[in-house]
Amino acid sequence: MNPSTMAISKGKLCPPIYHSVLKIFTVLMLIMALTANRAAAQEARPASGIAVGGAVPDSLLHAELNVLGAGAGTAFKLAGFKGKPFILDFWASWCGSCIKSLPHADSLLKANGQALGIVLVNSSARDRDAEKLARFVDTFLKDHPGFSVPFIAQHELFSRYFKISRLPCYVWVGSDGLIKAVTGYGTLHEENVRRFLAGGQLLMGKEGI
Repeated sequence: MNPSTMAISKGKLCPPIYHSVLKIFTVLMLIMALTANRAAAQEARPASGIAVGGAVPDSLLHAELNVLGAGAGTAFKLAGFKGKPFILDFWASWCGSCIKSLPHADSLLKANGQALGIVLVNSSARDRDAEKLARFVDTFLKDHPGFSVPFIAQHELFSRYFKISRLPCYVWVGSDGLIKAVTGYGTLHEENVRRFLAGGQLLMGKEGI
């Protein structure tokens, strides 16, 4: 009996065989881990975010969203845009860049209101206190009379379908209900709105999702 066979028969593996078995075991474990991660990612995809080119789900389009500020308590539905392209402007009360950009969003809506919709969406975990957020919006509106872009109260569907990694974030939804682009700070401007309404390519900044 050769040494390797003797080692195996005694319940021991000689170093060369031991290392080979260890390598095979390690590779198998890596394959299993990658397969599990891939399966988990595929399963979580519908709940973790909508990719550019994807459609805004009917559950969100027809959800009754509560308006903050002047129209507090009024039900609002994205489906009300009825074929009109619109922009979901994700913001937060603690985001200085977001607050600074809000008056500009208002001016864009007033200039293009017949052809474009803009909605202010807050899905920040730090703004979960509904009363505190409502007070913030009330104060902002008092400081900006005539502001026309609707503030929407937090709704779990926004957090489910849009995984926001930086703010502000703009989700551009075409008249066909498909997401045309997701952009970041500095991309909500006249030229991009013109391109968006014409079905053209946006001037891209940092992605927001």
